[in-house]
Amino acid sequence: MASTPLRQQLSIMRQSLFDEGIQDHEQVSYLETLENEDDPDFIENVFTLFLRDSTRYIDSIEKAFETSPVDYPIMERMMYGLKGSSASIGASKINVETNTLRNFFHDGDMESKASLQKLNAEHANFKEKLVVYVGVILSL
Repeated sequence: MASTPLRQQLSIMRQSLFDEGIQDHEQVSYLETLENEDDPDFIENVFTLFLRDSTRYIDSIEKAFETSPVDYPIMERMMYGLKGSSASIGASKINVETNTLRNFFHDGDMESKASLQKLNAEHANFKEKLVVYVGVILSL
């Protein structure tokens, strides 16, 4: 039973994501109910798509932020997309930071640059942990 230690490692990693507030337990549990024999890789696919799309959203937000004048429609669309996709996979901290950035941005607050940096940091942390987590899932 070589997979038993991997399953234990996966369980510990999963709980760590919840304990650190990186992911929402209820949302991940819901996603797990959607995985079935017709789509046994559902969770991995959803997480992989999120990593790809969220990176694209953040890159677009940064580029829109650096234009003069700021490209408000693109910025708003990308923040809305990131907010929705992070909520859908339970990426709690990314969702919170996206909301904070949106609020600063809408208020015209210059703190939005610092908020964007914090969003980037949370995304990098999430991505690092999720890549390892998905790797363990694929090893089973």
